[in-house]
Amino acid sequence: MLTIETENLSLPDIAVSGQCFRWQVAEGGYRIVAFGKALHAAQSVDESRLYLDCSEADYQRYWRDYFDLKTDYGAIIRAIPEDDAYLRAAAACGAGIRILRQDPWETLITFLLSQRKNIPAIRQAVEKLCAAGGRIIAEEAAGPVYAFPAPGEIMSLSNERLRACGLGYRAPYVRRAAEVCCGLETPLAGLADLPDGALYDALCAFYGVGRKIALCAMLFGFHRLNAFPMDVWMNRVAERHYPGGIPIERYAPWAGVMQQYMFAYERELAGKSEAALCISAAADA
Repeated sequence: MLTIETENLSLPDIAVSGQCFRWQVAEGGYRIVAFGKALHAAQSVDESRLYLDCSEADYQRYWRDYFDLKTDYGAIIRAIPEDDAYLRAAAACGAGIRILRQDPWETLITFLLSQRKNIPAIRQAVEKLCAAGGRIIAEEAAGPVYAFPAPGEIMSLSNERLRACGLGYRAPYVRRAAEVCCGLETPLAGLADLPDGALYDALCAFYGVGRKIALCAMLFGFHRLNAFPMDVWMNRVAERHYPGGIPIERYAPWAGVMQQYMFAYERELAGKSEAALCISAAADA
């Protein structure tokens, strides 16, 4: 078990941030599957120490970068404009969120699956897809743990098997993406060196990928920290707090990090409002 000293890292906040779908609560922490490996991660109560059940070699090769531990998120927070009171409050709420460095192929497919699905439904579809096409990488009491399937493994699945994973109308998107990526020596590797604009265009060329999914893939799969996906939560932020529109340009080159802080804060505010309504209703009963 490795112990890593950390700042600005909260496993619970990252787990519900909407950027990853293969984290499961387990043994006082999380079981995380990435890069064909399963990891158990936990934290001290004050979140100053990260406990990882892996070798030093695997930490250096995979997990240090996965958790983006070489980036100073404290400096990013300090760069928030002084006059942006809402964003400063949002950053205080979501200060433990980091942008994970995820596999581009897995990120593209999981966000293709995310269309018109809530997070529990996305997780379920992803796990079914992994069980259908991925290789077993660990055995747990609850059953085997599967790696995310490579493009060729998805191509080997019949249309009926894909639909049985709960992909619905998204199944052709996944198959077409696999067809394209089977032609690459390493899945999506040819896109990694593109500038942001060209990367965005290349991702939008995939069947079923629109603006939001392309930006999510850029932010969470290619670590382009200036990508700012707009969704229902960001539309709500704009309507309530930025009448002239969210000033994304002011947040460069970390606009995507700011988006995550806003997402976490708006969900926190929504939860408090819902709780207040429940208390009020109980008092009136």
